[in-house]
Amino acid sequence: MVDIDLSHGNMREPLMRDCFEQGLRWRQKIFAFWTIDMTIGRSSVIALVAAVGWSGFGSQAFSQETLYDGRPGLAGPEGTPPEIATCDTIKQTLDGFQPERDRVDLWISGPLTLVHTDKVLWYLAVCPDTGIRVMCVTYSNNGMKTGDHVVLAGALEIQDRKHAVLDPCLASRD
Repeated sequence: MVDIDLSHGNMREPLMRDCFEQGLRWRQKIFAFWTIDMTIGRSSVIALVAAVGWSGFGSQAFSQETLYDGRPGLAGPEGTPPEIATCDTIKQTLDGFQPERDRVDLWISGPLTLVHTDKVLWYLAVCPDTGIRVMCVTYSNNGMKTGDHVVLAGALEIQDRKHAVLDPCLASRD
């Protein structure tokens, strides 16, 4: 097997292409401290491209928009939904909802009805009068108080038909 050092010179692109085509070993210096040795064959490149495609990596925006149609405020992990839920739409969002993923995020906007701390965590809640109360578990109240209109966003855990918890959660004034 041929060993090629690609860390110097202007021949980098043609040499890398040759390595891909011939399955040669190439060496790449990173941050001038470490060296990575790789043997890359055509079948390895095809497998990598297929794995990325099957993982949904290239279609993240498409999948989030269609995955939760008709359920405002829901998004994939660390995602942003097309529409934020409100106290008026939360019943529509959560009614009969069974998460198909490990983590689903909920974004909801409404007036704060609870601001409480146990001196370690803060508990903020919205929407008590709509039949579904949503509580946010966070590390700070950010100076918010009962009555402030806020946006809560975090990992959704449905407790029962009347209670949902976002943990971890971020809260900000609307």
